[in-house]
Amino acid sequence: MDGPSESTLLTWEKQYSPSAWSVRFPTPAEVIDFHVKFVKSESDKNKERLETTLDVPYGSGDRDKVDIYGENLPVDAPLFVYIHGGYWQMLEKETSAYPAKPLVDSGVRVMIVGYELCPEVTLEELVRQIKVAGEFVLNYATENGVKHVSIAGHSAGAHLILSMLDQMFQNAVGDELHLLKDVYLISGVYNVQELRYTKSVNKDNLLGINDANAKRLSPLYASYDHLRSVSEQGGGLRFHVYVAEHDSDVFREMSTKMSELLRSFGLKSDLSVLPGLDHFDIVEKLTSLDYTITSAILAGVAETEGMKK
Repeated sequence: MDGPSESTLLTWEKQYSPSAWSVRFPTPAEVIDFHVKFVKSESDKNKERLETTLDVPYGSGDRDKVDIYGENLPVDAPLFVYIHGGYWQMLEKETSAYPAKPLVDSGVRVMIVGYELCPEVTLEELVRQIKVAGEFVLNYATENGVKHVSIAGHSAGAHLILSMLDQMFQNAVGDELHLLKDVYLISGVYNVQELRYTKSVNKDNLLGINDANAKRLSPLYASYDHLRSVSEQGGGLRFHVYVAEHDSDVFREMSTKMSELLRSFGLKSDLSVLPGLDHFDIVEKLTSLDYTITSAILAGVAETEGMKK
């Protein structure tokens, strides 16, 4: 792909800057500032009030660890896994435990995944590492008799989930993949081809995107036909794609196309545009039991487990 014109690049810079689209605060910087403070505060509270096992390693990197919330629950309790966003270069598991309390209170164990950040690793390497995390999650579920695993990713986290779920991953985990019942993709980044040229996200190509890997690193160009058999067996694999009304045009378009692509392979996928929300409070509200996505997570668990919401 040739480099963009100056005017095209200006458009892309804004389209791939989620904070520029929020209507909650006067400036994009204030949106980010509020979000970082909010998720840290809520995560810190959850560390205090929930029973945890922290820094469980799944790989060899300093950040290749998970935090587990709800260790007072039965070992075979349903498992919810969360992968944070931050454009593969910001945030961490320590400030991403904000969804935990309403789920733990409802009988669901929560696992927050940490991962290495760019530019310490390239995006391609990060995708390889997240597959190791996925194997760890499914092994953990198998060893503990867990019957329902659900996984959610926000923004870059949604990209990592879809990048993980390729044919090689399915070959590696085998029948364990049938434990994964619900995938929640929240305001995800599903095409990195334009984003690679943006200085706001990929200054000095810190993500390591090039002509050879740009499509390969874009879930919108991937095949998910191999997941058809998983979707058709054992209660099925369901995808739930969410995007905010106040996400940018390109984010809303990516979500629409991603849900359509998944359905084109015979997979179950529903798309929800959440009114009044932006790229950040669409996950900040995961702190609430009665929030749309939290309710959907618990409904998915209830369908498999017979749990009460």
